[in-house]
Amino acid sequence: MDREPAALGSQQDGRQRPGTVRQAAHDLRQPVAAVLAVASAALADPQLPDRVRRCLEQIEAQAQWISKIVQDMLAGPAAVLGAEPVDIGRLVRDAVDSEQLTRTQPIGLDQPDQAPRYVMAAETRLRRALANVLANATHAAGPHGRVQLTERVNGGAEVIEISDDGPGFGAATAGGGTGIGLRITQEMLAECGGRLEVDRLASGQTLVRLLLPIMTAGGQAGGGR
Repeated sequence: MDREPAALGSQQDGRQRPGTVRQAAHDLRQPVAAVLAVASAALADPQLPDRVRRCLEQIEAQAQWISKIVQDMLAGPAAVLGAEPVDIGRLVRDAVDSEQLTRTQPIGLDQPDQAPRYVMAAETRLRRALANVLANATHAAGPHGRVQLTERVNGGAEVIEISDDGPGFGAATAGGGTGIGLRITQEMLAECGGRLEVDRLASGQTLVRLLLPIMTAGGQAGGGR
């Protein structure tokens, strides 16, 4: 396979307006809290049909996730200071479950080793990085395309590979389009000692690889490829 350059997009694409982002995050806090309150109140009804309860639980879980993103955006650089051991297998499953809600075709998930493994990271930021890659893959694959995520161990590193039928990150970066999603993902991974690679497979598929250092028994982060 040929390695594609992880280009970062134009200056205009990467330009940030922190004041605008913080204001938007601030404005979202109350509506998200209202959604959570309504969902919680509805779930308290013991007469709810099972299907309705499951839907409300999904709404509550997604609103909680949005709330975490809002808090992360408001915290800014200080969010990195909240690093803690993160169960990477659980985080991967949560990200896939969330992305699957807006997709009719199933997202393939392969986790051959179910043993708990941990990465020292700010959990919300790490999940945002993974969610960014997943969302890009499902968008590139289209409604009928295939998206596959494989999580495995390689030495002291956790390897998360996401492939899709469409152009994915590869086309966006190689074609000179917006690279801000890739740049932000790279930054979030770097915060916990990880990195991102983009490959073009012989089949024409794009494969995005996230590599994260696994915590050892002594609490240190490993490494590898």
